[in-house]
Amino acid sequence: MWVDVIVEDILSSRPADRYVINDAKSPSGPIHVGSLRGVVLHDCLARGLRDHRREATFLYGFDDYDPMDSRPASIPAEYDRYLGMPLSEVPSPGGGGQSYGQYYGLGFAEVWKKVGAQPEIYWTSGMYKSGKFNEAIRIALDRAEELIQIDREISGSQKAERHPIQPLCENCGRIGTTVVTGWDGSFVTYECRPDKVRWATGCGHRGRRNPFDGGSKLQYKAEWAAKWWLLGVQVEGAGKDHMTKGGSHDVASAMAERVLNLRVPYPIAYEWFLVGGKKMSSSTGLGVPAAELVEILRPELARFLMVRPHYRQQINFDPTGETIPTLYDEYDRAAAAYFGESEAKTPAEAELLRDHARTFYFSRIHDEQPRAYRMRFSKVAYLMQMPTVNLEDAAAKEKGAPLTEADRAELRRRMDDARRWLESYAPDHYRFSVQPTLPVVELTPAQRAFLARLADVVGAQEVWSGEELHTRIHALKNEMNLAAKEAFAAIYLAFLGKPSGPQAGWLLASLDREFVSQRLREAGSAPVRSARPGAR
Repeated sequence: MWVDVIVEDILSSRPADRYVINDAKSPSGPIHVGSLRGVVLHDCLARGLRDHRREATFLYGFDDYDPMDSRPASIPAEYDRYLGMPLSEVPSPGGGGQSYGQYYGLGFAEVWKKVGAQPEIYWTSGMYKSGKFNEAIRIALDRAEELIQIDREISGSQKAERHPIQPLCENCGRIGTTVVTGWDGSFVTYECRPDKVRWATGCGHRGRRNPFDGGSKLQYKAEWAAKWWLLGVQVEGAGKDHMTKGGSHDVASAMAERVLNLRVPYPIAYEWFLVGGKKMSSSTGLGVPAAELVEILRPELARFLMVRPHYRQQINFDPTGETIPTLYDEYDRAAAAYFGESEAKTPAEAELLRDHARTFYFSRIHDEQPRAYRMRFSKVAYLMQMPTVNLEDAAAKEKGAPLTEADRAELRRRMDDARRWLESYAPDHYRFSVQPTLPVVELTPAQRAFLARLADVVGAQEVWSGEELHTRIHALKNEMNLAAKEAFAAIYLAFLGKPSGPQAGWLLASLDREFVSQRLREAGSAPVRSARPGAR
């Protein structure tokens, strides 16, 4: 399992008793699920290292001294006047005393708590204002030419700037529009340029100020290297866009090694989390917010979504397709392996089961998750739409024993997920309703004969269970040499008006017996129309 592989490599290549793991994000808007993948990845590594009896501190930084460089669509246009100012100095869009940066940062923290992550939060605005970055700023100013040359050499940057810091303009409060024009060892001279960037307009002020204690900030690549140095970071991954050759990680690494004499933290380049094939951006307001993911999925499943694929495998999440039923099936297989419910017949199968079990282990929200009976999610979704079906009774019959409290809790969570999914995301073929009258359908003579015979089967017994009736339907279509597609499509067309649906036995058993018999006889004697093949 990929977590175990990385942990073993960290332990062998960088042996230590204590590790500091870091992740960070600029809270420039609603933070999306792509960033949640990074949190879960680093949290898994912290867990894995602790399992090896190492102390592991997981830090998460909100880079709220970054300038506001765009306005999400959900934010009023009046916020345009704050463009270029530090996120920590922009008013909260939600009111109250929190800043814009804290509003979005703390909202994201609530999401990661739900999926079981517990990093220690730090805010770069507080680090700058408290003086923790002072020494790094002094080094950056004293060795500015070297740092700028590193950037040009590795990234190919042609920027004309001569210093890797940005002063806070004392006139307009912007930090994204300023450039240093001089440094005398104590103060910087600077300009707040109207045309420095496209997304904000500087006020044109020229000044001289103390760059320390929040008076300036390091530009992104130099700041990244400085955080490794100041926080003692030993492990830090990032999205693949940062990790490309000549990208920001390469530049920050060279700055750390050449200027700060620091070993670069163990790097992990992970793939993007996409929705509908598009990379998400929190500042522009595109994509699915992380908070929405844990409304669509229960927290365990949301975490499993991040842990299951290899970290170098792209995740393309589409809640409107087959993703959620498939994800639940994979989650159940992993749970079965973890609880020893699956049996391997070959060494390859045994290795696969070990991988599934470890995936479930790192997907747990709490230290332990109670063992519970797991009815298949797609079946829960279907049965919920059937009148008179008691899901707890159906689950107990399927289990072959009374449900425990843990079984009931697991079933309720699946019902909650299924209800949300059916209301908002499920494909049409998962939704159905029994038609009050016989739909206008096209049936072959063989299908009509099958329905007429099935009416006699249903009428021969007072009460049917879903499984019993489903077994009898299979026996009847075999007896009549009718293909499964034709047989089940005939049932669905007669009751639902479409050629596919849930397990037919469960569907018919959930309805009034007289209603079912009458509908089957009516459909069995309906006029012959042109053949229409269906699907089970």
